[in-house]
Amino acid sequence: MVYVDEHPEYWNEYNNLQHVKHALLKRYLGGWFPILSTWHGRVVYVDCHAGRGEHARGQRGSPLIALEVLLGHRLLQRIIAHTEVVLTFIERDCANAAQLEGHLAEYALPSNVKAEVVCQDFEQVITGLVDDLVERKLQMAPAFIFVDPYGFKLSMGVLARLNSFERCELFVNFMWRYIDMAIHHDAQEENMDALFGSPEWRRTREIQDPAQRCDSAIRLFQQALGARYITWVKMLGENQAVKYVLIHATNHRRGRELMKEAIWAVCCTGDFVARVADNPDQEFLIRPEPDLAPLEDWLSSKYRGHEIRYREIEDELISTIFLPKHLHSVLRRARKDGRITLSAYEGRLAFDKNPMISYNPPPSRDRNRGRER
Repeated sequence: MVYVDEHPEYWNEYNNLQHVKHALLKRYLGGWFPILSTWHGRVVYVDCHAGRGEHARGQRGSPLIALEVLLGHRLLQRIIAHTEVVLTFIERDCANAAQLEGHLAEYALPSNVKAEVVCQDFEQVITGLVDDLVERKLQMAPAFIFVDPYGFKLSMGVLARLNSFERCELFVNFMWRYIDMAIHHDAQEENMDALFGSPEWRRTREIQDPAQRCDSAIRLFQQALGARYITWVKMLGENQAVKYVLIHATNHRRGRELMKEAIWAVCCTGDFVARVADNPDQEFLIRPEPDLAPLEDWLSSKYRGHEIRYREIEDELISTIFLPKHLHSVLRRARKDGRITLSAYEGRLAFDKNPMISYNPPPSRDRNRGRER
């Protein structure tokens, strides 16, 4: 079957949501490539809906972004010293694939970097790859797989099989606007069963609030994937409704931390959303401050009246959206305000000494009245 790009108009525009998606990919890969350079063997990047490589006004698409992050990395020589990096770009529209191949021909690749374009349906390619590994009883090399379809026709069976490999990470564009419409159409039930891996999604039809319905669908998708760590960013359209959701799935703590760092760099207020109306070319001279009140509330409710080591709190922090630097800021403020006491807390690297943290109980009303007198 010959596939034709059903949405060629996509390549004529470049809005803030595309910019944020690519910014996240760029920042994450900038940290991912050197981390994986300690792996002596092969590292794999797969773009499952690679497209043409460039938009009409010259903005790079995800394949060229990934390649340029690698080739322009200050640690490139260390990365490829003992590791072969293979970038596979899958694009089922052969006209798009030919354009992408033309762009790739402009790059001089080191001997340890391979880049190829495959004009085929990505699920066929991935299924063949996984079947071959299973048959030969082999593990997948460390892999980052970007799944960015225009619509919602994805198979949880394929995604979950990929996630079953310990060193495979997924970055999935969950096209919520289309999924939400399909959820309410009986004719799409088979596609929705495939997407979520079960008929459980039918319960979301009963949820009237759009935001709650979206959150419920994300949780079902997350549970079906079965990854140890899931991180996501909601992308909002013109009416502030969720247009799609970028979902990162990894089985490694460092992958979760790295994605949180990338998201905070792009969505710096901490709401973990991006808006289509923002200017993708805008440069902030003063970046907005994050709202750390939720972190303060979480710490206070969890640890009030307890003593706990700093590293134990940092271990729990992985389940939140916040970073260690945010934890440091909140703890310093709480110490200054007298809400906590820290032992063995000295010097610039005081938190590296793993101080004991005591959350002080709030003053009693009698004490407060005594002070007022």
